[in-house]
Amino acid sequence: MKVVKDTVERAKRLIEERGLSLIVMRDDQVIFESTESGLKPLVEVYTTLKDLSGCVVVDRLVGRAAAFFFVEMRPSFVHAFIISEGAIDLLKKHGVKFSCEEKVPFVLSRDGKSMCPFEKILLDVNDPKEAIERILSKFTLS
Repeated sequence: MKVVKDTVERAKRLIEERGLSLIVMRDDQVIFESTESGLKPLVEVYTTLKDLSGCVVVDRLVGRAAAFFFVEMRPSFVHAFIISEGAIDLLKKHGVKFSCEEKVPFVLSRDGKSMCPFEKILLDVNDPKEAIERILSKFTLS
């Protein structure tokens, strides 16, 4: 567990130094990093890497939508600067190990006034594959 903790601490430093939103590390090496906001970086990881076993992921914000991707990609550990209650429940239910710095009831939309649209479309979903299909159907990488 000390190796994971050291990797998480290194990844957190890199996120701050490089202004990243998401970083994926395997064997203490960066295999993916992004400065993009929202779900775009996770969609990129999902479509290019798929399997994150043996990886540590550090993400600035993990809501339920992001958590579904982690359930499917199975990283060894996820650290969130901010995580929603729904994401916590989902990660615990599926045995994904994680830590966080701050908990929030749910992820807000970009305007900060309402629930994130991706969180909204997943309120009635519990199956990770179905959730990812819904997200990808609304998503365009560009």
